[in-house]
Amino acid sequence: MRCKSVFILSVAVLLLLAACKTECKKDADCIKQHFTGKCVDKKCSYIAVPNECGNGQCEEGAGENKCTCAADCGQCIGKVPNTQFLTQQCIQNMCIEDVQAIQVKPIYSSVDQSYAGDKFKIDTIYNLPFNLKKDTFDVAVTLTQQAPQNKDAHLLNLELIATTKDRRTITLARQDINKYLWTAGSTIKEEVAIDFPTAELEGELTGLVLKIQYEYSVTQAGKKTQKQGTLQARYEGKFIFAKPTANYPCPKDCNDKNPGTRDYCGAQTNYFCKHEPIAGACGNFKCDGSETKCSCLQDCGHCSGSAGNFLDYTCQGTSCITILKTGATVQQVPLFDDRSLGPVQLQNNYKFNTPFNIKTDKIQLDFTLYRADPTVSHFTLETVRLLEGQQQLAEMQVDKELGDKPTLVSITIPSIVAPEEEHQPTLAVWYRYTQNGQEKTGKFEKQLGKITLINPG
Repeated sequence: MRCKSVFILSVAVLLLLAACKTECKKDADCIKQHFTGKCVDKKCSYIAVPNECGNGQCEEGAGENKCTCAADCGQCIGKVPNTQFLTQQCIQNMCIEDVQAIQVKPIYSSVDQSYAGDKFKIDTIYNLPFNLKKDTFDVAVTLTQQAPQNKDAHLLNLELIATTKDRRTITLARQDINKYLWTAGSTIKEEVAIDFPTAELEGELTGLVLKIQYEYSVTQAGKKTQKQGTLQARYEGKFIFAKPTANYPCPKDCNDKNPGTRDYCGAQTNYFCKHEPIAGACGNFKCDGSETKCSCLQDCGHCSGSAGNFLDYTCQGTSCITILKTGATVQQVPLFDDRSLGPVQLQNNYKFNTPFNIKTDKIQLDFTLYRADPTVSHFTLETVRLLEGQQQLAEMQVDKELGDKPTLVSITIPSIVAPEEEHQPTLAVWYRYTQNGQEKTGKFEKQLGKITLINPG
């Protein structure tokens, strides 16, 4: 019994000593990271240091969240309920929903398409699942081959459509392009943000189709016309998408390395990068201001290569001109026209160069009155025209009376649309004469064959 009493007494003494133990004697004895300590009645009292991660307070005003200070705000982890792909993740120090990188699969597609003699290649890259808040549907269109008569392929706009589970066709994106594929080998790239009304955090679509509207010019028989076409790419399989609830931050860098565009991002762009053309700047996809093919080829096109069978493009300073190809020769074409017009017979000689330089050359026409009935007098050439179908290439008012010596008429061709054009003109001649006191009129025609017209310089 005595031993037991001694034990109880020892325990009581220890408890008394513990109760009387001093925690601190001064403020310097109270040290705790992220807190200010004070010694009050020999006990430490701690006050959190404002705006410090680790002080046990998640302070939004200090920029703290689950990504910048997990110690105070908790960890940014966990799957989003009722979804297959979305989890909480840190993106640029923001805890938002996203698809785990290991679940994302890039889809690559390449489609070759021909239209009106031109050949195109449409390359696309997009992610599956596709995050509508940050991913882009990347498109690259290349002109792989250009028909000789086609020029200036101008991509106007694109549209991306798909089919819902209830078989509705919806538009996922529409975007203006307004850029040119000047020559074979040229490529235009577009980043397309997809946005369509949906309340689903995740979903799937089918029947994905990309349509690209474009226009081009066709030059035939000296006539230039504008035409339009449609390029199309279809994608197999399902288009799986995710649409997190939070807005994403802008990408860290929106610079497209093009001095002709202003790069920006913000709420007005739904936090996607935009590249706005700068007026008058080379690289803005418009041939404006003082730009030429020799000063800004990306906006105005290339000044090189062949302009036809006889001409090549070349730069002279900042001007794009055409010059005669090395080794090209000019030949003179002579034509004899023995023309019987009833009571009158003409013997005519026509000469012209091919290629025919409209700046320096002339079509030389010699008309001679070879024979006329005694009843005929005053045979006069009125008008000479060069015609091609319904198109008039040139006209000359002559009003000269023919005799037994050649009458010379020279015709110039004032203009053509392209630097070099191939034509098959017809010479049309109107005349009048007097027979037995009565004035008579008539017209005859002569096909001149194939002539290549050039406008160098």
